[in-house]
Amino acid sequence: MGLSPRELMETYLRDVVAEGRLELIEALALPDMVDEANAAFGGPPGRAGLVAHVKGFRRNVGDLRVRVDRIVAGEAEAMARWSFAGRHVGPWLGRAPTGREISGTVFSFFDLSEGRIARYRLWLCAMMDGPVVFDSSRPG
Repeated sequence: MGLSPRELMETYLRDVVAEGRLELIEALALPDMVDEANAAFGGPPGRAGLVAHVKGFRRNVGDLRVRVDRIVAGEAEAMARWSFAGRHVGPWLGRAPTGREISGTVFSFFDLSEGRIARYRLWLCAMMDGPVVFDSSRPG
């Protein structure tokens, strides 16, 4: 795809997460990339894990709305602060679905290699009947 680190993060958030264009992950991520959040929940390794991560998020947060607040990028990394809102329609972050509105703020971090995602980690705070914090580098 030949995207800059900033464009890569923006494409991931706007096209993949917000719009569900999972087919783009093949071009955005290395086959053996590590998705820390997916690994913390026992998902598949590599790029398939990132696909499973996005599918699960989109499946469990219905009527999803995503807003990209800020992207900061270097030569081999990118970070974004973004927010989401939607309905809690499936089990997510250890919570049973309520059907109620939820929202959250997320910090996503990409380490890049060969112009693609090599490692993905995140920190989020979701409001789901009170705050739920998840840090992929400290899942326990």
